[in-house]
Amino acid sequence: MNPNTSKLATLLGSASFFTLAASLAANAQNQQVAQAQMAQAGPEEIPEQVLITGSLIRGTAAVGVPVTNLSVQDIRMTGSLTTSDLFRTVPQFNVIPGPVGTQAANVERGTRVNLRQLDTGSAPRSLLMIDGVRYPPQGNGLCQIDPSIIPNVAVDRIDLLLDGASATYGSDAIGGVINIILKRGYDGAQTEIGFKTGKGGNTQYLASQLWGRTWDGGDITLGYQWYDVQPTYGNFNSMYSFDFSPWGLDNRTPLASANPGIISVQGVGGAANNGGGNAPFSLDGTNYPATNGHNCLNCFGIPAGSGGNFNSALNSGLGPLTGAQANRLTWATLATAANGGTNAFANQFNPYSITTYSAGAQYNGSSITVDQRLTKDIQFYGEGFYGNRRSQFINNSTGNQLTLAVPTINPYFPIGAPTGIRVSYSFSIESPSFTQAFATGQRYLLGFNIDLPAEWAAQTFYSQTRDAEFNHVTGVVNRAAVSAALGWTMPATPASGTAPTIGTFTKPGTVPYLNLFRYRPLQLQLAADPRLHPGLQRDVGGDVGQREGNQGGRPTVRPAGWNGARGHRRHIHLVSLPDPKQ
Repeated sequence: MNPNTSKLATLLGSASFFTLAASLAANAQNQQVAQAQMAQAGPEEIPEQVLITGSLIRGTAAVGVPVTNLSVQDIRMTGSLTTSDLFRTVPQFNVIPGPVGTQAANVERGTRVNLRQLDTGSAPRSLLMIDGVRYPPQGNGLCQIDPSIIPNVAVDRIDLLLDGASATYGSDAIGGVINIILKRGYDGAQTEIGFKTGKGGNTQYLASQLWGRTWDGGDITLGYQWYDVQPTYGNFNSMYSFDFSPWGLDNRTPLASANPGIISVQGVGGAANNGGGNAPFSLDGTNYPATNGHNCLNCFGIPAGSGGNFNSALNSGLGPLTGAQANRLTWATLATAANGGTNAFANQFNPYSITTYSAGAQYNGSSITVDQRLTKDIQFYGEGFYGNRRSQFINNSTGNQLTLAVPTINPYFPIGAPTGIRVSYSFSIESPSFTQAFATGQRYLLGFNIDLPAEWAAQTFYSQTRDAEFNHVTGVVNRAAVSAALGWTMPATPASGTAPTIGTFTKPGTVPYLNLFRYRPLQLQLAADPRLHPGLQRDVGGDVGQREGNQGGRPTVRPAGWNGARGHRRHIHLVSLPDPKQ
């Protein structure tokens, strides 16, 4: 072997060995650095705690979603009359104005709360609970949440879960959960008396009494609440109106909101047939209908001093039966510029001015909670409440604002007037549409808490809940009966559903004719209590008398010229049958 070659191989092998050793050392150092970096980064990547966003474990505190609490102190500081009013302080809730005339569908005059505006009225998306037990949706034909039926005096606090909780409570908790906690374990007595008043009425009187006792192993808490709210009448503010012209908008006052009436006739107003005969006419019936505001072009107002008093001495108390016996208007003096144009609408009035803006309401509510430990492992508990709210209000009834054709056989038909003239007239002065309503809610619950071995626990309870609403509407006139009283022959009406067939009919011979052409000074006066509303009742013979007396709980009518029992023969029932709903 060549010694030089042997030395070269030895040197190359030594170099390779040292290179491999250096490479291994570098890799080992890199691994140590990486492990050190991972060791340093480890505490930052591994969470220190696990965040639980929901749990079905009974008794665990809610985490992940904040729970808002409303307390008794919040009720006192806000001056809330009902539990629902308190929710106005929480931005996530939409609370309807309550018992006011702008909420036509709210016939029981409750105060609906709507979390994030998700409740549709037919499908609630928020859950109301009382001490953790579901309370059903409320309302007559509606599904809404109205905590105002629960007496304030019974409430200890209100827990609000303002985000969806359907995974825990079901689909009716998509919006959130309202859990009302009743007072328990109260020891002592507390009496509250309050008084509030507002513009135009809405005077509120309220009182409540709370009493409770505790003893070794048990307690009992009793509560009672009462309030009486006076109505606010529709003339409390000039902005409560159909006339928006002061703000550059349209006047939407109904043409038939007039007393005395407004007459419309064919052939006046710039068109040969006015687009439809004697009906009120406007050149732009779509945007400016003739039945609103001052848009009618073929209308005349009945002037002051027109007509005469009802003559009860004629025809055995029936008054005029022919035109020759009646004190009639003359068409030549009626259809003039002085009674047309803008003067035609002098008889219009704001229909809200004879209604109630907010209803009169009376409330009584009581509550009880009781706890008693029976053994060291068994505890009895019970609770209950009852709320009853009654309300009364005068409606703006469009059914009392009528435009009627008058036949020529009517003895009060104006002399020389064209055939088929129409009169737009409001019967709401004589016969106000009046609604009486009530709502009740009650809950009774009895149960036991049982401690079991191995830190287990059991609960058993029975509960019964009842919710009821009812409203009763009176005073809406029957259009067919009014037309018959004017002298028309009414055609037969076929049966429909549960309604029977009604044959053709006319005004009975013992009933006077209805006079829509007499001028009567308009007096918009409302009593302090709508239950005693002294509205005028029309005598179909043409005169008007104040309501007097009461028979069977309903007002009776005594028109001018009334003399004893014979006066009842001179009336036709112009009012529709009451409209009960439950």
